[in-house]
Amino acid sequence: MNKQSDIEAVINTWNKGLDAGDIELMLSTCHADVMTVNERQPVTVGTQAIRDKYLPRIAAAEITSGYDIEDLQFFGDVAVVSGRFYGTMKMRETGEIRKPEGRLVLVYQRDADGAWKMVLDIDNNGPE
Repeated sequence: MNKQSDIEAVINTWNKGLDAGDIELMLSTCHADVMTVNERQPVTVGTQAIRDKYLPRIAAAEITSGYDIEDLQFFGDVAVVSGRFYGTMKMRETGEIRKPEGRLVLVYQRDADGAWKMVLDIDNNGPE
């Protein structure tokens, strides 16, 4: 595999975990001190913050997710991804279908074992 394929694979692992409701699979793609900067929310740090954010979403909805990479840059052992996210959330209680979408920037860094781990997730909701 090449570096771009490696990054695509780690993003796919995150999405697979999200879609399956497997928070531990999602967290396997993250650095322990991952930082999240999401629209209209405080900055959070650490994998527990990811749990706190995503476990209620997973409990509330059946989720399908996707992404499009628009740009991918490598700076040694750091990768910066920019693009779009999109998906559906079928709310368990009401059956309502929501379609979250927006822009994102993800930053990955190779760990001591050579695995790419997310260190930063920045996103905002809405159309381009």
